[in-house]
Amino acid sequence: MLAEFNGNGWLKRLGLTVLEFFLPRMCLFCGVAVGEAAAVAVCPECEAQIQWVASPLCTCCGVLFASRDGADRVCGACQADPPPFSRARAAALYDGPVAQAITRFKFSRQLAFLPVMQHWLKRPLGLELVAAADLLAPVPLHPKRIKNRGFNQSLFLARAFPEAPVAREAVVRTRHTAPQVGLNPKQRQDNVKGAFAVTDPARVKGKSVLLIDDLFTTGATAKECARVLRRAGARRVEVLTVARVEYD
Repeated sequence: MLAEFNGNGWLKRLGLTVLEFFLPRMCLFCGVAVGEAAAVAVCPECEAQIQWVASPLCTCCGVLFASRDGADRVCGACQADPPPFSRARAAALYDGPVAQAITRFKFSRQLAFLPVMQHWLKRPLGLELVAAADLLAPVPLHPKRIKNRGFNQSLFLARAFPEAPVAREAVVRTRHTAPQVGLNPKQRQDNVKGAFAVTDPARVKGKSVLLIDDLFTTGATAKECARVLRRAGARRVEVLTVARVEYD
């Protein structure tokens, strides 16, 4: 699975694995010892800081409503401009340990955070979305970005579900775009417009496709990927991410 990493990454990871065999497992966030019975290397105190996504939220884009009263409903933005995906859901809010995990894995290649994020994706709603999908489609990176980063984090996250078929190149990125960080919603939308394509429509025609990514911010990338999938004949497109920004 780690073949996309440089060779040195293999050696470093092997060293960590050997050390973990002899030393107590430590929390990835605060360093305290974690019991062997724990599903992942996160202590109870750090896990308590995670804000799991929960109702009330938009039944379409999954945004949490600032008021924590009331039922799930379609938010105003999705009513005014329905997205091309049916549902977008995230495991947690992008804050605290979750933000640390995404940042340290994606930008610092700290591989120990991958199984933690995969575990978070396997919360009940994530499993529900995976069960309803015919195939999983990692949000793609441009080859230039993969060369710089060394891997596509979305592909690795999709492999959290070995029982589900992963269509590695169901969607491809045809244009190298600027990073979305620091752009406003309109700029994000313009930045990714026309940046994706489906090279083999027969692969997705009539299928329910689940897009997998690490972070849902404005949804510009997810919408553009969903749009080309629907144009290629996908019956339904849904989105699952590790995290999302807090409120609309």
